[in-house]
Amino acid sequence: MIQVPVELSLNGVYFPPWLLAAGLGLVLAMTLTSLANLTGISRWVWHPPLFFTALVVVCTLLIGSTLVPSFFG
Repeated sequence: MIQVPVELSLNGVYFPPWLLAAGLGLVLAMTLTSLANLTGISRWVWHPPLFFTALVVVCTLLIGSTLVPSFFG
């Protein structure tokens, strides 16, 4: 069985694993948003800030569920 770290240590400062997933989810959402702006897909979005927030949540959940096996409990 793979031992999942409960906390990530960075120079003695401990961070929860979901914080890494949230940061990666934010970066992925920013990348997807810029691609949508370049291709013109974003013109079909009714409320861009709300869409971006939902995209960050979805990307965080996807990354968290794949990278951190104990993300949901």
